[in-house]
Amino acid sequence: MDPLHSTMTALFIWINAHLGSIGANYQMPNYFPEIKFESQKKLSQKACGKPCAIVGWYPTKNQINGKEVLYLIEGVDPVNNLCIRTILLHELVHFWQDYNNAFEDTNDSEKVRFTYKEQQATLLEHIYRGNEYEKYRKKHDKYYKPRCCKSISFGRCVNDPGWIDQFINKSKNKKS
Repeated sequence: MDPLHSTMTALFIWINAHLGSIGANYQMPNYFPEIKFESQKKLSQKACGKPCAIVGWYPTKNQINGKEVLYLIEGVDPVNNLCIRTILLHELVHFWQDYNNAFEDTNDSEKVRFTYKEQQATLLEHIYRGNEYEKYRKKHDKYYKPRCCKSISFGRCVNDPGWIDQFINKSKNKKS
């Protein structure tokens, strides 16, 4: 089994074990979405229609059941980089929501449904990241603060909005 497949398996198991913390009872998908790596420029155009600071994206529209695609920018390492792995987890939660048709049977507006979906994905992302910090602290007997965090409050990372731009610029400079 390749490392990315193993990482997604572990994230699926983790998501399934933590659904109660977001009040969800989703069925675990019996397959993974395809992971496609694209240039940051191409992905930002697909996701935002213009340049934007994006690292991962799961488009919830026009996906074909059994052939869903989740995008990450080229050069990221979701297996070894905690920040990138939490972005992958966040996008996988959207895949689970899509697989389970979450929030589709409501009379809520698309904006409200989007907000609910983002809330669930963000909460699980923060819980996962906090758990990983705690494991690191116990193993190394020191505090861990990766670059993607502006600050940590209540054991959870508060994303640093500038981190994504810095990461993208650093990746561009390596290719030059």
